[in-house]
Amino acid sequence: MAAFRICFFNEIPDSTGHDHHCCQRSIEILEAADEEEAIALAIREFEQLEKIARWDLHARTYECAPLDVGI
Repeated sequence: MAAFRICFFNEIPDSTGHDHHCCQRSIEILEAADEEEAIALAIREFEQLEKIARWDLHARTYECAPLDVGI
């Protein structure tokens, strides 16, 4: 099992119209068989927390990175 942090991002324009890559929410999955499972679990949690049917209604992309949780 492995641990991952999945961050959901959106492009938010500033007052001058320039887009910025902004993190909407970060979710830690502490037990997943692999990155693919961690992403699926994080998407489900993101949808529940945001009370939406599809994650891409509140974010444009996501990034997944391994977590070093130590023993």
